[in-house]
Amino acid sequence: MSTIGFLFFSGPYQSESPETTIELAKAALEKGMNVKIFCYMDAVNCVKVGQKKVPGVINIEEQFRELIARGADVRLCTLCMLVRGTRAFIEGAKRAGTPDIADIVEESDRVLVIS
Repeated sequence: MSTIGFLFFSGPYQSESPETTIELAKAALEKGMNVKIFCYMDAVNCVKVGQKKVPGVINIEEQFRELIARGADVRLCTLCMLVRGTRAFIEGAKRAGTPDIADIVEESDRVLVIS
């Protein structure tokens, strides 16, 4: 089975990068691919618990919950979480470090960087 990796940098609600990452990951899962996402820098806040639901705005937390439920491997930079004060995150996401980026690159057939 093919694997696609994402190195993802952008926080929620500041650009369309989270939505792009989510839609590409969903498409890959629908094609039967393995999906691995490393949330780096502000992207760690995309899996922060307690994001407000606003009519007409895609809730990034819910979208990442769906990806994890569908089998996506979502890893969060622990240092990035620490300096941003991100404590509560979606169940199923995993704390990780920069060596995990190398693992994702090695395990993936393709890697996309989305900032």
